[in-house]
Amino acid sequence: LKSRGIVPFIKVDQGLADFMFGGGESADRLLRLDMSEYSGYGAASRLLTQNDGQPSKLIREIRKQPFSVILLDEVEKAAPEVFDVLMGVFDEGRLTDRWGRTTDFRSTLIVMTSNLGVKRSDPIGFDSSKIETYEKAIRTFFRPEFFNRIDSIIPFHALGSDSIQKITELELDQLAKREGLVGRNLKLHWTPEVVQVLARNGFNPKLGARPLQRTIEVMVVAGLARKLAENVDARDQSIKLTCDDNASVVIQFESSSH
Repeated sequence: LKSRGIVPFIKVDQGLADFMFGGGESADRLLRLDMSEYSGYGAASRLLTQNDGQPSKLIREIRKQPFSVILLDEVEKAAPEVFDVLMGVFDEGRLTDRWGRTTDFRSTLIVMTSNLGVKRSDPIGFDSSKIETYEKAIRTFFRPEFFNRIDSIIPFHALGSDSIQKITELELDQLAKREGLVGRNLKLHWTPEVVQVLARNGFNPKLGARPLQRTIEVMVVAGLARKLAENVDARDQSIKLTCDDNASVVIQFESSSH
């Protein structure tokens, strides 16, 4: 189970699907369910079937691709009856609907996320000195028979500066792969100072790395879009990101020889 916000942002769930099932089609092997949608009356039925009686998204996707990672986001928000349904999945690796049709989950990897034990005023991530507090909250929330079917509880610690810089580099890597650049064979490069500036501006102890994407959009993407609009014929070149004395990102076209 994870703390709020870190894992989805840095795409660890997708990375897990990549690691377990390889690249390329791994995007089709990740199924994310927002468990707040499975609260209230009839939640268990919605997990299994649609209103028209057809199989739910969970059932359809696993029947189509049994080798998948299932992410149950904020699992504590689900209704108690949903946990009764999941018990069968965790115990026997299968799910049976009301018509007696069975879906095999033995090849899936199920990851649940939770904020149990985390106060809203806490910084993003877990305080290592309070690990026992978090685990106690989890044990208290889940019934013993459900808790005992969880293989591992994995706390995610607060992000440090090194982690933020690595996340920044990952985000810049993704930016460099955008169609507008790849289609024109424009190679995006940046200096270490750019990473440091973006990481410093995009990190908030209360929000973690979530503001980082917006920071990159404001400090890099907006200016990059203007440059591309001004140089519509630019192709087969390098674009370098540097920082000026005011810690602003400077975008420059370079010849391919550089």
